[in-house]
Amino acid sequence: MVTMYLVVSFRCRDNKISKMAPKSSDQRESNENISVLPTSINYADPDLEIDEQFPPPGPSSYKSGGDLSKVYFSSLVNLATSGFYTLFGLLKYSILRPYIIFWHELSMDPRVRLSPWSPPPKDEVKISRRQISIVRRRRFFTLLVHVLAVVGFYYCITGQVKVYTVLWAVMLGVASSTAVTAGAHRLWSHHSFKATWQLRLPLMVFQTMALEFSILDWVRNHRVHHKFVDTDADPHNARRGFFFSHVGWVLVAPHPAFLAARKRVYVDDVQRDWVVTFQARYYWYLNILLCYIIPTVVPWYFWNENFWAAHFVAGHLRQVIFLHGTFTINSIAHKWGTRPYDRRILPTENMFVSFASMGDGWHNYHHVFPWDYKNSELWDYKLNLSALLVDICAKIGWAYNLKTVSHKMVAERVKKTGDGTHPLSQDKVIWGWNDEDMSRQEREVALITHEKLFCKQN
Repeated sequence: MVTMYLVVSFRCRDNKISKMAPKSSDQRESNENISVLPTSINYADPDLEIDEQFPPPGPSSYKSGGDLSKVYFSSLVNLATSGFYTLFGLLKYSILRPYIIFWHELSMDPRVRLSPWSPPPKDEVKISRRQISIVRRRRFFTLLVHVLAVVGFYYCITGQVKVYTVLWAVMLGVASSTAVTAGAHRLWSHHSFKATWQLRLPLMVFQTMALEFSILDWVRNHRVHHKFVDTDADPHNARRGFFFSHVGWVLVAPHPAFLAARKRVYVDDVQRDWVVTFQARYYWYLNILLCYIIPTVVPWYFWNENFWAAHFVAGHLRQVIFLHGTFTINSIAHKWGTRPYDRRILPTENMFVSFASMGDGWHNYHHVFPWDYKNSELWDYKLNLSALLVDICAKIGWAYNLKTVSHKMVAERVKKTGDGTHPLSQDKVIWGWNDEDMSRQEREVALITHEKLFCKQN
């Protein structure tokens, strides 16, 4: 603004000097032909003030340079005030919207909201105060454990933790994740085998260490997931997006369709197990003890590890990493992979997920045959530690009544609904002319040239 004022002032001074010079007849005729200017003023008169000849923009009441500076100063103030309020509004919007997204209910469903930043529609489902409180606590706790896990990761990359502590954390993580897949999943949710208390009790202990809800809640949610897979009643509906199916479903209030289905699902068989009811009654006490206290105290006491390093690495970092390993079943295994058993559903076969979840990555097979204790067609223990555990326990009598699927049943389902990626859905492959798998019809229609009826081979 100051620069503009100086430019206008210098232009006015130059014009005033130029007006003092005598004008030619052509210039006077040109001035007289200007229709927009008053004809009563002689613009060649050097005695007139330049402000009268060329009034500055704005109100015509001021004439001096001081009045002009006041107008520009006022404009500058107005512009600064407007910019301040605009900036304040943007900051307010930028701060409040993440707060609302994190702290209040979001459907995260494009059918309900155009985007996460759009205001809620008038007919959006209202949730109760109790449900709001539960969602807020989950979000705060989830954020807290991830921040503490980052601290544990910092201890690892800076070399402030002993190797024994890292191995201890990995061992506990593998054990807890296996207890989730073999225990809460295959044993209690699907009854794919039966187990004595000698196996059920340690499975409950390590499943509690995983911090993935109690067995009773886990079973109820998972049975609803299978009955209403990838619909609004599914607790982690993959059709609502990758983030929602991975972790977002924990951070928002459940869909009303899921709440209705959850009340109808059958869990009386699980409630009759004393191991399950004991865990449900004392879950939070057991969780604090098994998930955080014991993993921290053991390294600190037995090999003199730093207390906080043991807590952040063996407690929080271990829990968060293996938690996301289990969550990949709901997200990655419903998005990427093959569908050799049923092409009509979203669950897929994914080797990475099987590695991350201790054997639950063969998800298309599992949704077709959920009662198979192996959770896959293959008898391969490299990516299925849970099946290895069940087979070992079966040999010593702790696991029994193991249920699996016959080869004939698999072949029929593959040919009926598979996507064509399974070997059984493809034509037989032969190595050459004399292969016994070559059909008689193929031999009859084959074209043979330069044929000799009697040929003696040298």
